[in-house]
Amino acid sequence: MAGRNKSHVQKGDSEIALLSDPQNSKTEKLAKYLARSGVASRRRSEEHIRAGWVKVNGEIVTTPETRIDSETASVEVQGIMIKPVKIFQYIMLHKPVGYLCTCKKGREKGHTLLDLVKPRERLFPAGRLDRDTSGLVLLTNDGELVQKLIHPSFQQEREYLIIGERPISSDDLAKMQKGVLLDDGLSKFSKVRQTGKNSMIVILKEGRKRQIRRTFQTLGVRILKLHRIRFGCLHLGDLPEGQWRELIENEINQLKT
Repeated sequence: MAGRNKSHVQKGDSEIALLSDPQNSKTEKLAKYLARSGVASRRRSEEHIRAGWVKVNGEIVTTPETRIDSETASVEVQGIMIKPVKIFQYIMLHKPVGYLCTCKKGREKGHTLLDLVKPRERLFPAGRLDRDTSGLVLLTNDGELVQKLIHPSFQQEREYLIIGERPISSDDLAKMQKGVLLDDGLSKFSKVRQTGKNSMIVILKEGRKRQIRRTFQTLGVRILKLHRIRFGCLHLGDLPEGQWRELIENEINQLKT
């Protein structure tokens, strides 16, 4: 069968071939389809597929690269039928300390972003802040954009204000500029600027888990406040804590370009 591409879906303990034509403009990778449908970012959509949460035409699919006919395929995620999003929404939120950076209910105890935002569409954050970190969070259902914003290859800057428990020494600054070795590799900020004895601004171009906190912990500095003030071209500005606003067209265009 020339021109056909074989992927696989899982049916019970056996596998059956799912045939699609990669040259057909209507086909696309399943993970991309989920992201375009506002399920999650591309990366998390791939995790959902590998976990066995996704069905195509009634069969479980565990391969994110599986190509489907985007116009005719029936796709379910944990029993919920999904379709590509027709209206995208983009929201900037000033997240307070103590809130979980998720728009899903029931996974963990505590306040979530849904206690602050009442979106028209199902949204998810473009990169997360931990419970003890405040500041700018971008929420959207544009999975393709999120993939570009959070992927390391796109080098999106994230700017943070940090207040430490003790003064930041010149030795601390020198080590940060050189890079601090963590258990998952070297942590190096693209820019470091001291703003007071105990405060500074740092800029990252990657988003490893709790990277800033782990870096300062390695230096022996306990962080009292970690606050994101910029994400890419978006600046938090004077948006009040706990409040949100929709992005204007110019901001959306800047993010995409």
